[in-house]
Amino acid sequence: MTSMPPTKGLLLLDGAQYDDAFDWLNQHYGSDNPRPLFKGTPYEPIAGAGPFLLDASFSSAAYSAWWGGGDLQRGVWLATVKSAHQLLPILQRRLRIFDEQQGEYWLRLADGPVLNRAHLAGAQWPAGFWFGVDSVWLRHNGASVCAWTNEAPERDVAPADKGLAAQITLPNALMHALSLPANTEQPS
Repeated sequence: MTSMPPTKGLLLLDGAQYDDAFDWLNQHYGSDNPRPLFKGTPYEPIAGAGPFLLDASFSSAAYSAWWGGGDLQRGVWLATVKSAHQLLPILQRRLRIFDEQQGEYWLRLADGPVLNRAHLAGAQWPAGFWFGVDSVWLRHNGASVCAWTNEAPERDVAPADKGLAAQITLPNALMHALSLPANTEQPS
């Protein structure tokens, strides 16, 4: 996996750690156009709590904060040539998922520490999950780490425009890794 930071990308950020997350993001990162993933969905009344997608290409405030180790460390940086406008509906289609028993769950897709536990456990995403994304970057031990690369960013396992309805089944190993307690350390 590459260790060179890409220059074009977006930051996916969970709002749970901020009071009045949308207002805080607009105050500190308004130029990066924070977009709530629930905007335009039946969950729009809670959209201000997150998750959010921010423009985070080279020289943006969000890029500097995340790659420089400042604010936004819990975010998930997505290397992509797609715009936030293009990637937003793609990510919305990944917020609800199925497990192998066809149980439906919300996925904490924007919470870096949750995804980092899955990365440290060696869990893999199904092909086509990260449609439009070249690589997924997380923060670990104060450094930026390329957690997953996408060999086929043109493959979409959830192409249907069904809003937030679950379309993707995640394997049990990934579901288990995503649900590990916050203090569980996995070997690197």
